Amino acid sequence: MLNRFNFPGENENLKEEWSGTASSHLPWTSRIHIMFVIVWTFPLVWLMICHPCLAQESNRSIDITNVQCIIYNLSMLNCTWDTNKEVPEGSHFIVHFKQDEHAEACYLYIQKKQKEHFKCHFQQVEIKYKDLKKIHISVNGSSKDYKMNTYSELFNPFSIEKLNPPVNVSLSLSGNNIILTWEQPPTEYKFSKKCFNYEIEDSNGVRSLKSFTGNESISIISPKADTSIMAFQVRVNGHTRCRNPGIWSDWSVVYLKQNHIPQYVGPVVASVIITLILVISFFLCKRFHIKDTLFPPIPDPKKPFIGLFQSHNKDFKEWIGGDAFTETTEQEDTVTMKVE
Repeated sequence: MLNRFNFPGENENLKEEWSGTASSHLPWTSRIHIMFVIVWTFPLVWLMICHPCLAQESNRSIDITNVQCIIYNLSMLNCTWDTNKEVPEGSHFIVHFKQDEHAEACYLYIQKKQKEHFKCHFQQVEIKYKDLKKIHISVNGSSKDYKMNTYSELFNPFSIEKLNPPVNVSLSLSGNNIILTWEQPPTEYKFSKKCFNYEIEDSNGVRSLKSFTGNESISIISPKADTSIMAFQVRVNGHTRCRNPGIWSDWSVVYLKQNHIPQYVGPVVASVIITLILVISFFLCKRFHIKDTLFPPIPDPKKPFIGLFQSHNKDFKEWIGGDAFTETTEQEDTVTMKVE
């Protein structure tokens, strides 16, 4: 058998010839199509192989959702959250608080299966409002059956602050008006009165917003209502002049009792009193003959001389003859007359 020997440069010529032949037989559209298939086939193959693993890992993890935190009573912090699935018994969560270099942690242990309304409470937290340093809150946990995915968020301390209600709320009367006064709530920072916004609600449920910028007193004037008891309530929030608005405070409620008498009561009471006086006077007069005492009867001269004018035609001599005593005796019990 004879072996064929390649001379120098022969292989290069063959490669060029083959390359030129292949290139000449594949149009540009086919080349683009082949490249497109290769690019999209690889990710699909990868997903087909790894998707069951990813699905299994997703089913074995718990997401922490709907995290909400609130600062109240000056230095207390409360955080709540939910999960996308039920957390088994024996799991626990950790809430991390950090602001600048200050950090604290709150631990929550799950005693029974639960899916929502998780809560962790920080009793005393040092919160810095100066320079608007944000608070970093992160929530994570562990479970024997699931992997806990960590949740992390930055909060502006003013945005999650719930101020205490206004203090020293009072009502007073001034003519036909009611004056409602109060004082701004205590805070960990010193803000002027213009940095607060107040909401007032009266007994009829009518609400109004009020803010103060000058040296005027913190008060409002309202017309006096035609009711015996009036109630007002006031709450406070931050104003955008100085800070981010937070969460409205609870209501401060104050009542005012008025000695109010309805218009119809006066005439009714007067009529009753007058009637009682008349009835009592009538019975007193009947009992003690007050009428006879105050107004004694006036003697009537005709009674002793009835026979003189009726029977004797004013003949006094004839009447004296004897009929006068008889007639007067019939009219009265005893009449004694002496004629000289």
